[in-house]
Amino acid sequence: MTLKSISVSLLCSLLLWADGCAGPAGGGLRMTDPVLQPHEDAAELEQLVRQAHDRVNAHRASLGLTQVTLDNRISRVARRHSASMAQGGAFSHRGFKQRATAIGRFMPYRTVAENLAYNYGNADPAARAFNSWLNSPKHRQAMEDPHFTHTGLAVAKSPSGRFYFTQLFVLPR
Repeated sequence: MTLKSISVSLLCSLLLWADGCAGPAGGGLRMTDPVLQPHEDAAELEQLVRQAHDRVNAHRASLGLTQVTLDNRISRVARRHSASMAQGGAFSHRGFKQRATAIGRFMPYRTVAENLAYNYGNADPAARAFNSWLNSPKHRQAMEDPHFTHTGLAVAKSPSGRFYFTQLFVLPR
Protein backbone atom coordinates (compact mmCIF):
# COMPACT_ATOMS: atom_id res chain seq x y z
CA MET A 1 0.00 0.00 0.00
CA THR A 2 1.24 3.44 -0.84
CA LEU A 3 1.08 6.41 1.48
CA LYS A 4 -1.54 7.97 -0.80
CA SER A 5 -3.87 4.93 -0.62
CA ILE A 6 -3.46 4.75 3.17
CA SER A 7 -4.34 8.46 3.42
CA VAL A 8 -7.44 8.00 1.21
CA SER A 9 -8.55 4.96 3.27
CA LEU A 10 -8.05 6.84 6.50
CA LEU A 11 -9.97 9.86 5.19
CA CYS A 12 -12.89 7.68 4.03
CA SER A 13 -12.98 5.93 7.41
CA LEU A 14 -13.01 9.25 9.23
CA LEU A 15 -15.83 10.58 7.04
CA LEU A 16 -17.92 7.46 7.60
CA TRP A 17 -17.28 7.65 11.34
CA ALA A 18 -18.18 11.37 11.47
CA ASP A 19 -21.35 10.78 9.47
CA GLY A 20 -22.42 7.99 11.82
CA CYS A 21 -21.80 10.09 14.95
CA ALA A 22 -23.33 13.28 13.68
CA GLY A 23 -26.08 11.94 11.47
CA PRO A 24 -29.70 11.39 12.41
CA ALA A 25 -30.68 8.76 14.96
CA GLY A 26 -30.49 5.28 13.59
CA GLY A 27 -27.58 6.14 11.30
CA GLY A 28 -24.96 5.24 13.88
CA LEU A 29 -23.95 6.40 17.32
CA ARG A 30 -25.31 9.82 18.18
CA MET A 31 -23.39 12.04 20.54
CA THR A 32 -25.89 14.01 22.62
CA ASP A 33 -24.99 16.49 25.29
CA PRO A 34 -27.80 16.65 27.85
CA VAL A 35 -26.18 19.69 29.47
CA LEU A 36 -27.83 23.06 28.88
CA GLN A 37 -26.87 24.35 25.44
CA PRO A 38 -25.80 28.00 24.82
CA HIS A 39 -29.14 28.86 23.16
CA GLU A 40 -31.20 27.39 26.04
CA ASP A 41 -32.37 29.34 29.07
CA ALA A 42 -32.49 27.19 32.24
CA ALA A 43 -35.24 29.28 33.86
CA GLU A 44 -37.40 29.10 30.73
CA LEU A 45 -37.03 25.31 30.46
CA GLU A 46 -37.73 24.80 34.18
CA GLN A 47 -40.84 26.96 33.89
CA LEU A 48 -42.07 24.86 30.95
CA VAL A 49 -41.45 21.66 32.92
CA ARG A 50 -43.38 23.03 35.90
CA GLN A 51 -46.27 24.24 33.70
CA ALA A 52 -46.59 20.92 31.86
CA HIS A 53 -46.33 18.95 35.11
CA ASP A 54 -48.97 21.15 36.76
CA ARG A 55 -51.32 20.69 33.79
CA VAL A 56 -50.94 16.91 33.88
CA ASN A 57 -51.60 16.80 37.64
CA ALA A 58 -54.58 19.18 37.36
CA HIS A 59 -56.02 16.91 34.68
CA ARG A 60 -55.47 13.84 36.85
CA ALA A 61 -57.10 15.60 39.82
CA SER A 62 -60.13 16.49 37.68
CA LEU A 63 -60.60 12.74 37.17
CA GLY A 64 -60.17 11.94 40.86
CA LEU A 65 -56.69 10.47 40.30
CA THR A 66 -53.67 10.96 42.54
CA GLN A 67 -50.95 13.30 41.39
CA VAL A 68 -47.70 11.99 39.95
CA THR A 69 -44.56 13.02 41.84
CA LEU A 70 -41.89 14.74 39.77
CA ASP A 71 -38.64 12.82 40.28
CA ASN A 72 -35.38 14.56 39.34
CA ARG A 73 -33.66 11.28 38.49
CA ILE A 74 -36.37 10.35 35.99
CA SER A 75 -36.28 13.91 34.66
CA ARG A 76 -32.55 13.52 33.92
CA VAL A 77 -33.36 10.45 31.80
CA ALA A 78 -36.06 12.47 30.02
CA ARG A 79 -33.64 15.37 29.51
CA ARG A 80 -31.22 13.16 27.59
CA HIS A 81 -33.97 12.24 25.14
CA SER A 82 -35.31 15.79 24.78
CA ALA A 83 -31.75 17.04 24.22
CA SER A 84 -31.16 14.35 21.61
CA MET A 85 -34.24 15.39 19.66
CA ALA A 86 -33.39 19.11 20.00
CA GLN A 87 -29.86 18.45 18.77
CA GLY A 88 -31.08 16.87 15.54
CA GLY A 89 -32.10 13.36 16.54
CA ALA A 90 -35.32 11.82 15.32
CA PHE A 91 -38.55 12.83 17.02
CA SER A 92 -39.55 9.34 18.06
CA HIS A 93 -39.87 6.85 20.89
CA ARG A 94 -36.77 5.07 19.55
CA GLY A 95 -34.56 4.15 22.51
CA PHE A 96 -37.49 3.90 24.93
CA LYS A 97 -36.29 0.53 26.19
CA GLN A 98 -32.89 2.04 27.04
CA ARG A 99 -34.59 4.89 28.92
CA ALA A 100 -36.66 2.38 30.89
CA THR A 101 -33.51 0.40 31.66
CA ALA A 102 -31.81 3.59 32.88
CA ILE A 103 -34.74 4.24 35.24
CA GLY A 104 -34.56 0.65 36.47
CA ARG A 105 -30.98 1.23 37.64
CA PHE A 106 -32.18 3.56 40.40
CA MET A 107 -35.89 2.70 40.72
CA PRO A 108 -37.17 -0.83 40.22
CA TYR A 109 -40.45 -0.53 38.36
CA ARG A 110 -43.43 -2.50 37.14
CA THR A 111 -44.13 -0.34 34.11
CA VAL A 112 -42.98 2.82 32.32
CA ALA A 113 -44.75 4.93 29.69
CA GLU A 114 -43.52 7.87 27.63
CA ASN A 115 -45.16 10.95 26.13
CA LEU A 116 -43.36 13.16 23.60
CA ALA A 117 -44.29 16.50 22.08
CA TYR A 118 -42.63 19.28 20.15
CA ASN A 119 -43.78 22.69 19.05
CA TYR A 120 -42.53 25.94 17.65
CA GLY A 121 -43.79 29.50 17.77
CA ASN A 122 -46.54 28.95 20.34
CA ALA A 123 -47.26 31.51 23.05
CA ASP A 124 -47.63 28.66 25.58
CA PRO A 125 -45.47 25.66 24.58
CA ALA A 126 -46.40 23.68 27.73
CA ALA A 127 -50.12 24.06 27.03
CA ARG A 128 -49.57 23.02 23.43
CA ALA A 129 -47.66 19.90 24.51
CA PHE A 130 -50.30 19.02 27.11
CA ASN A 131 -53.14 19.49 24.60
CA SER A 132 -51.38 17.30 22.04
CA TRP A 133 -51.12 14.54 24.67
CA LEU A 134 -54.76 15.02 25.64
CA ASN A 135 -55.84 14.67 22.00
CA SER A 136 -53.84 11.48 21.42
CA PRO A 137 -55.53 8.34 22.80
CA LYS A 138 -52.27 6.56 23.72
CA HIS A 139 -50.67 9.63 25.29
CA ARG A 140 -53.87 10.44 27.15
CA GLN A 141 -53.98 6.86 28.44
CA ALA A 142 -50.51 7.29 29.94
CA MET A 143 -51.50 10.58 31.61
CA GLU A 144 -54.69 9.07 32.99
CA ASP A 145 -53.33 5.72 34.14
CA PRO A 146 -54.22 5.57 37.85
CA HIS A 147 -51.30 3.26 38.60
CA PHE A 148 -48.52 5.72 37.77
CA THR A 149 -47.13 7.48 40.83
CA HIS A 150 -43.87 9.01 39.59
CA THR A 151 -42.89 11.03 36.58
CA GLY A 152 -39.92 12.71 35.01
CA LEU A 153 -40.32 15.59 32.63
CA ALA A 154 -37.81 17.56 30.61
CA VAL A 155 -37.78 20.15 27.87
CA ALA A 156 -34.99 21.00 25.46
CA LYS A 157 -34.85 23.78 22.90
CA SER A 158 -33.32 23.46 19.45
CA PRO A 159 -31.19 26.25 17.99
CA SER A 160 -34.17 27.13 15.75
CA GLY A 161 -36.43 27.60 18.80
CA ARG A 162 -38.41 24.36 18.72
CA PHE A 163 -39.26 22.90 22.14
CA TYR A 164 -39.04 19.13 22.71
CA PHE A 165 -40.90 17.63 25.67
CA THR A 166 -40.32 14.16 27.11
CA GLN A 167 -42.46 12.89 29.98
CA LEU A 168 -41.86 9.46 31.50
CA PHE A 169 -44.46 7.89 33.79
CA VAL A 170 -43.35 5.21 36.26
CA LEU A 171 -45.06 2.69 38.50
CA PRO A 172 -42.34 1.61 40.96
CA ARG A 173 -42.26 -1.92 42.38
